[in-house]
Amino acid sequence: MYVRHLGLRDFRSWTEADIDLAPGRTVFVGPNGYGKTNLLEALWYSSTLSSHRVATDISLVRTGASRALVSTIVVN
Repeated sequence: MYVRHLGLRDFRSWTEADIDLAPGRTVFVGPNGYGKTNLLEALWYSSTLSSHRVATDISLVRTGASRALVSTIVVN
């Protein structure tokens, strides 16, 4: 089982992201503050419906947005 697609709208620092993934290991690489941890948090949130950092969901919504969306496609 693996996550084939991760979609974000107004989630933390991401205005919009559509990432296609393949089976096996995936490494997110980029400068500090680019949003790599936010991608991992979105994956965590989609599987647990909670954040590992905060108690409420409001801080997961990008500043200036009214709501956030996290979507995943999981393949078995």
